[in-house]
Amino acid sequence: MENGNTKKTAVLIYDQFCNFEISVALEILAIAEKQITVFAKSLANVRSEEGLNVCPDRCISDIDVSEYDSLLLPGAADIREVIEDEEMLSFIKLFANNQIIIGAISIAPILLLKCGIMGELPFMAGIDREELFEEGFTEKELSQMQGWTDNINKPIKDGYIISGNIITSVSYEFVRFGLAFAGLLGIDISPETFGVKMQ
Repeated sequence: MENGNTKKTAVLIYDQFCNFEISVALEILAIAEKQITVFAKSLANVRSEEGLNVCPDRCISDIDVSEYDSLLLPGAADIREVIEDEEMLSFIKLFANNQIIIGAISIAPILLLKCGIMGELPFMAGIDREELFEEGFTEKELSQMQGWTDNINKPIKDGYIISGNIITSVSYEFVRFGLAFAGLLGIDISPETFGVKMQ
């Protein structure tokens, strides 16, 4: 299933990133023969939450955003360091400013919030509002957020939220998230490939 689009997907990784959350998205990109570039703060190996040591292809300072049509952001066991890193946030803003498709799962949507990208757009995140109030986020910023407990008590049927060019989800919906992220890129693959029954 070759993808006719020559633009690539950027994947941003950081310490303790959660590999499984983006595994389906990456597998679909591989099936579609769509190139990815793995970015990190530097070219040093980055250790995932699961203990995988990943060697980035490029550092964030080496980016020509015109080569990309999408950005994939995994969650992480602890994303505080990234949230406080202006270089990392500037990298993400490059994609948002160019209206490029962004997929963010688990805690990663908070990076978009920190960048000022979400505005008052609906989004999902694997954390509760109360924890984010403690970090200085406002009621207005979080007014459209579907947090972890919200998702447990009243799940979003699709398993993700698409707001314009941005798709967000929570960790346990990683299969539906991956399928929908690929769909935004025009990659059509049967959900049953990944165990999702067609309704």
